[in-house]
Amino acid sequence: MTRIGTALAAMLAMTGAAMAEDVRLDVAGDSVIGTFEAADGPGPAVLLLHGFTGTRDELPVEGTEDFVFTRFARQLAVAGMPSLRIDFRGSGESLEMPWEETTFSTQIEDSVAAVDWMAAHPDIGAREIAVIGWSQGGLVAAHLAAERPDLARVVLLNPVTAPRVSFGALFGPEVMEAGLAAAPAAPVGFTLPWGVEMELNGAFFHEIPDSDPVGAIADYPGPVLVVVGANDDLITPQPAMGQTVLDARGNAADTLVLMEMDHVFNVFTGPDMLDQVIATTIAWLSGA
Repeated sequence: MTRIGTALAAMLAMTGAAMAEDVRLDVAGDSVIGTFEAADGPGPAVLLLHGFTGTRDELPVEGTEDFVFTRFARQLAVAGMPSLRIDFRGSGESLEMPWEETTFSTQIEDSVAAVDWMAAHPDIGAREIAVIGWSQGGLVAAHLAAERPDLARVVLLNPVTAPRVSFGALFGPEVMEAGLAAAPAAPVGFTLPWGVEMELNGAFFHEIPDSDPVGAIADYPGPVLVVVGANDDLITPQPAMGQTVLDARGNAADTLVLMEMDHVFNVFTGPDMLDQVIATTIAWLSGA
């Protein structure tokens, strides 16, 4: 780790003094709820995109009062980087559109609207805008980079790079077959491996074989950081899945980092690995 990265890791014990406010964005007549954290400093403004079934704060971190993205946002603010984290429509508090109607396309649309909101915000002004996407949020971030090539930097954390492989394993062949055969507005019920029961409309499944996040980000002109976990059993095998992004791009400014962590940064056992991910990400966003 660089000296800047080491210093940033030390900051993780600090509380910070970020000013957080909840905000409401209009997307296609529905509300997207987010939290904006202001910060003073020279760094970019950062959009945080949550994963499948997640929310804008994301998972709780064992041994702390934090959640993954609240901890991330606070430390971005300490480093002088304001941030916006959003609940995709159908998730968290953005429930004017029901969860069953969510798709990759609706989440990409939400993300484009969020970047536009940030670009117009007076506390961001002329700052560059970067994006951090985790898991399915990484898939969305890759497509967002294709839609918004003016983004300064893109960070993909344990991203979905091969949707048919990853979601096929997550749902299983019977659910995938039912989803692909269902009408776009027809609900398909299933149980996730960790016991959560839910429904998604056929439209979600229809986008899985057609989504190509690696191809989407291939021509994005800015630098990309990909951070993957050696023990990730959802996006696997690693680092091969993450390497596909760098192979498709051939950009010397890109970076792949492999860490000894699972898909959720080992947060069920404490904050240590998440803090390493945060410090690595902030150092890279700072140009260190």
